[in-house]
Amino acid sequence: MKNPSLLTKLIIFASIASIIPVIIVGVFAYVQSSKHIQEKVNHEKVQIIRQIQSNIEQVLITIHHSTSNTIESPLMDAVIRRPLVGEDFSIYRELRQELSNLRSYDTKVEEVILLNFQEDWIVNNSGLSRLNEHPDREAFLSYLDLEFNTTWLLLENEAFSEPISTRSCPQTISLVKKLPPRLSQKYGLAFTNIPACSLAEMINVDKLSDEVMITDENYKIIVHRDPDLIGKYLADTKYIDSIDAFTDQAGQFNIESKDYPYTVTYQKSEFNNWNYISFNSIDMLTQESKKIGWFTFFMITFIVITCILYIWIISRKLYSPVNKLVGYIESHWPDETREKKSEMEIIESHINDLFSSKSNLESELREHNQQVKSLFLTRLFTGNYNSTEIAKNVTSFDLKSLIDSWQVMTVCTLQIDNLEKNELETANFEKMSFVVKNLIEEIIGKDNRLPLIWIDETLVILIGHKEQDAIQDDVFEITERVQDKLTNTLSLIVSIGVSMPFKEIKEAKRAYREGMEALKHRMQLGKGVIVHFSTINSGKHSVIFDYPKRTEEELLVAIKLADEEKALEQLSIWMTKAFKNTQSPREYQVSMMRLLNNLLTLKQESGVSFQQIEVYHASLYEELLKLHMREEIEVWFKNRLILPLVKVFHDRRDSQFQNLSEKIIDLIQKNFDSEITLEECAAKLHYNANYLSSVFKQETNYTFSEYLAMYRFKIAKQWLVESSMTIKEIAEKLKYNNSQNFIRSFKKQEEMTPGQYREKYKKTS
Repeated sequence: MKNPSLLTKLIIFASIASIIPVIIVGVFAYVQSSKHIQEKVNHEKVQIIRQIQSNIEQVLITIHHSTSNTIESPLMDAVIRRPLVGEDFSIYRELRQELSNLRSYDTKVEEVILLNFQEDWIVNNSGLSRLNEHPDREAFLSYLDLEFNTTWLLLENEAFSEPISTRSCPQTISLVKKLPPRLSQKYGLAFTNIPACSLAEMINVDKLSDEVMITDENYKIIVHRDPDLIGKYLADTKYIDSIDAFTDQAGQFNIESKDYPYTVTYQKSEFNNWNYISFNSIDMLTQESKKIGWFTFFMITFIVITCILYIWIISRKLYSPVNKLVGYIESHWPDETREKKSEMEIIESHINDLFSSKSNLESELREHNQQVKSLFLTRLFTGNYNSTEIAKNVTSFDLKSLIDSWQVMTVCTLQIDNLEKNELETANFEKMSFVVKNLIEEIIGKDNRLPLIWIDETLVILIGHKEQDAIQDDVFEITERVQDKLTNTLSLIVSIGVSMPFKEIKEAKRAYREGMEALKHRMQLGKGVIVHFSTINSGKHSVIFDYPKRTEEELLVAIKLADEEKALEQLSIWMTKAFKNTQSPREYQVSMMRLLNNLLTLKQESGVSFQQIEVYHASLYEELLKLHMREEIEVWFKNRLILPLVKVFHDRRDSQFQNLSEKIIDLIQKNFDSEITLEECAAKLHYNANYLSSVFKQETNYTFSEYLAMYRFKIAKQWLVESSMTIKEIAEKLKYNNSQNFIRSFKKQEEMTPGQYREKYKKTS
């Protein structure tokens, strides 16, 4: 049944989930970007105004300080008191020199005028003249009435008969200072003139679309790109109707001017109270925002269309397996009685069936896990695990925390004595063992034991004790309760063997053997007994003898290598390990016979005859069995077998080692200019690399790499003297990583560089 309802729901849901966030993100991005642009532009305008102010004030401050230093100098103090007649020519010349220093490209100063109304003279670029004859005397005289001794003024050039600036600017910005500076009675003036257009050039920032201007403290424009606006008040221009918004030292605000809306950025100078103002058209920003808006709209439209396309494709793919699954369910498990169901209802009903099957499977898995745990415990007690495997499995089966909570452990082994006479026959042993196990698990809490397991017909119980002092009481109480419970409930007579206490879980193997050993005493004690291993073994653990197999292998290897010292050392270690535990004489003889047999096997496999080790008609086995002291046995093995075998292998080795060393040296001399390794030599000679390494070291007293380096060094010295190869070529041929490594190695060996060596020995030769 193909029901498109789920497909339709997927498309609608995915469309809503994807398109609405895209639109929200798009609108948010547009608003934030527009806001960010506005903030960035406003910040840039503030920085531009500050930069313009800094540039212009740097010039103005320089002019102010230079002019002040000039008019306060001793020369000016002398000049201002003189009539400047012909006899004062030298002073006049120095004065002109001082004034010319004020005029420079950096300061923008083009004219410096000095006037002395008391002595009746004027000094400017034209020279020295009498003030009463100057046409602008009255105009200059009016400036003596200025409120302050130092004033920045905007001068109209048309107001003077003689030009006060060399440039064709209609206005001049002048620093006017009254003279003399140290007297209260002023009778002179100093005009330091800057063409207004020079400052206007300083505010013409490249690619700046703003209208930037400078006004005085009364908001009269004194610097502007348009000369026609200079001298007008800001409120009389098209930019602004009122100056009420200029309330702070610096700031920004938006206005609706007569023509366009503007963002106004202003900065008031603390130096001379001038105002640095820029007007930026908001319409231009709006145009940028509109561009961003249209771009955002087209991107959102494109993304929405793309999303719809992908949604349709992906929804079809997502719906396809659902449709196939429903078709598969209907074809394999048709439900004739059901009413029409949606795809999800059909899947849900069959998933419920699967969950039911899953529960059954989990139950089987739990049972399987118990079986695996029982297998682990069985192998733990029978000794088929090493320490690492035991620790890993204890952690895997979540037994570590339980075992760590115990100070000491014991193992109890339980066997049923009257199994054949009991009504529970052998055929029903599994049922009976299950009942016995459950009864004992009720008696011993799960925090005080590991899971119980049956090994053959023996129930093995590992009991943990949290206090070491209470072991005997705990074991006595538990074993008595177990016997009574089984007797009263199932009429079973059981015997229990109790091991010695132990602290590490790896000793469970020993404890199991001790429990089984204790049960063997039923032959003397009868049925239904509880036997402690400590009572039959004098309170000591059972002995588990381990033959020193690894030491024996190292002994045989030392004999093959003709290493007499190592062979005798391993013999001593073998004797210590073999006689470490208390055993019967027969058990010692077994170990000695085993070592003797393996030594004879080595002799036979290596092709060594009895005559070579000086054994003729005697029986080695009989000789060894006659010995009873450990020292005698060790000396017998040493003199009768080990030293003779070492001598035979030593004789063989000398000739073989020399031959192998010569072959390795020949390979080095033929292949020194390639990436030759010991492993390659071993492969060519059909020997083990480690074996060849030890042989070569023993014969030459050098390792393979040391000998190779020495030979390459010898060839390098030969090439340096006899050939014209460069040092880099020699280093490459001798397989150095780079020439610097070669030079460092050479200098370390010869205490001179390869170049110095070549120069020294070529001259000698």
